[in-house]
Amino acid sequence: IFMKKIILFFGLLLSAGVASAQSFGAGDVQINGGIGVSVPGFIVYGSADFGVADKISIGGELFYRGRSYNGVNYSSIGFLANGNYHFSGHIKAIPSNVDLYGGLSLGYYNWSNNRDNWYGANPYYDSGFAVRLQTGGRYFFTENFGVNAELFVEHNSFSAGGFKAGVTYRF
Repeated sequence: IFMKKIILFFGLLLSAGVASAQSFGAGDVQINGGIGVSVPGFIVYGSADFGVADKISIGGELFYRGRSYNGVNYSSIGFLANGNYHFSGHIKAIPSNVDLYGGLSLGYYNWSNNRDNWYGANPYYDSGFAVRLQTGGRYFFTENFGVNAELFVEHNSFSAGGFKAGVTYRF
């Protein structure tokens, strides 16, 4: 619970303390991919964001996550639909090649493990509906290519937080 509070605190600081001059508007498209780490395991992800209005995007993320816990190998495939608000223009001192955002994701996690019956106990992770709060940013080296980083707090059958980083291509 302490880690969740720290991640949420730094995410709020990142969102509120720094904003972007980068415009994310209707018709903009960004593709992201990378790796991450969270309490329930190592993450490999791909995502896309589509601008639906000035400073508002919707999108989706597909990811794989794996972990070994008490001799049981867990893996998860998840899909999240997201909505983000891009803090464009709120603080003019931030360079125009920076895009900071925050938002909410909803989706489904499908957990599996290498044991059908784990000593008669329920598995540590359960499949099901998921909610995630995220905040992150992108730094563009060129008009189309950049890097991204994101902090998140999520809830499936447990509460956890994590960090992801990768590359972004903007169309």
